[in-house]
Amino acid sequence: MPVSLFVFFYIQPKFDINLFLVLFIWHILVFPASNGYNSYNDQDEGPIGGLAAPPRPTKTLLNLCNVMDGMAVALSFMINYYFVLFVAIYIVFSRLYSSRLVRLKKFPVIGFLVVFIFQGAWIFYANIFAFSSYELLLKPAVIFSAIASSFFIGTIYPLTQIYQHDADRKDGVNTLSMLLGIKGTFIFSAISFSLATLFVYLSFSETISIFFMFNLIMFPATLFFLIWAFRSFKNSASVNFKNTMIMLVLSSFLNNLFFIILLLK
Repeated sequence: MPVSLFVFFYIQPKFDINLFLVLFIWHILVFPASNGYNSYNDQDEGPIGGLAAPPRPTKTLLNLCNVMDGMAVALSFMINYYFVLFVAIYIVFSRLYSSRLVRLKKFPVIGFLVVFIFQGAWIFYANIFAFSSYELLLKPAVIFSAIASSFFIGTIYPLTQIYQHDADRKDGVNTLSMLLGIKGTFIFSAISFSLATLFVYLSFSETISIFFMFNLIMFPATLFFLIWAFRSFKNSASVNFKNTMIMLVLSSFLNNLFFIILLLK
């Protein structure tokens, strides 16, 4: 949701059927189907997403994901052909990321880049095309914001892997977090968030008050991240599902809050 809200600041869409469809396609169909397909291929038994003890994935889940993806592509035709391509390509790479036949996620750098690009800037520009706001495409502030969106994703992505090294190793997946190690994962995420913050600054350099508001709103998440990181450096027991979920929920909530305030200004 933060990426969609971010781009809506520039698009300023009307509250109509197109807005409803875009949000429905991404957040009710595509993203849940992507998570479900990933869970089906992983056959998750331990904590995943927001669930500490997820139910065992079945063929029913796979069929449901297929239906949801099909609906997403079909409904995209009600927007425009560009949006159809964005949605279809997103689904293809999401499946290549998770599928046992290809399994891009088992390659730490390639897996990271797929998520970094497609969950960030790709969604950002897909929504610009959805609302035919082509005049925004090459505006520097919009480009900087799209890049910032990807770095926000790059901040969180390795943190979602940090507590499940053993499970991923058992599954034959070499994640970015495993490559970096616990300390390296926190440092990588800190650098990624710093770059996201830099691009937020570049996006709003003419209205510096917005940049300061961003830092003020995100301060609780930044503080929790630093405390969690230093505790984890001293005791790896702090690297667990609970702390990861607190980080994800807190950062997502505050990001959403910032962009909602922007939209209401």
